Amino acid sequence: MQILGMVISYASFLLGGLMVLRMAATALNRVFPLFYCYIVYNTCSTLCLYVVYWLARPTYPSAYWIAYLLGVLVEFTVLVEISDQIFRPYPAIRNLGRALTILISCGLGLIYVLPAIFRYAARSRLLFDFAMRASITKAIILVLLFYLARHYGSQLGRSTGGLMLGFSIYVAINAVDMATAKAFGSRLFEHILWVMEPLASALSVLVWTITLWEPERAPASRTVLPSEGMSSEAVALELTRFNNELTKFLHK
Repeated sequence: MQILGMVISYASFLLGGLMVLRMAATALNRVFPLFYCYIVYNTCSTLCLYVVYWLARPTYPSAYWIAYLLGVLVEFTVLVEISDQIFRPYPAIRNLGRALTILISCGLGLIYVLPAIFRYAARSRLLFDFAMRASITKAIILVLLFYLARHYGSQLGRSTGGLMLGFSIYVAINAVDMATAKAFGSRLFEHILWVMEPLASALSVLVWTITLWEPERAPASRTVLPSEGMSSEAVALELTRFNNELTKFLHK
């Protein structure tokens, strides 16, 4: 299992490195800035872990969990990126969506995620519970973003849809991993679920590599429409009006 996990981890790392090279060659970070900050961080932290594993193996478990928990926090930037992309044609609404995503993340973090730190004396159960709650929090925010996209019939396109799909796969697998590890203990995690975390990363990065390799142009405002009721033109005008009013309010 350990060898299989390492192979999958190497594959994920190579795909992440390929995305970083693609970003450097085409300036894709201008289209998805927060997402590519996450990809660069994830690739660099994985490389650092490999160095620790080969040169200072006794310290690897501690380094792994530090990197993992930092990654849990950095992953929230992907949610903010998804929120930005849903309302990209409307800057004021996009900024409002970003603020709401951050506030919901912080609120759920304070109310639901952080209390896990004070519940257990055993470090393994503390880490599993913290990571599981963080994954559930991300899943809740993803559901809200999916609802917004569906409610307005937002034509996300292949890139933004792929961004949401890849992150959903990653969050779902990690939530199941941590819940199983919490229920059955770290021994099962080390022998079986040890493969699942790199698998979640590899699948998500594979989806992102395919869907973000050639991102299409950002959709125009008229492509945002409700799933039922108003016409696309009416909704575009309504959202434009709200965007303009919100811009005036923010400038006061």
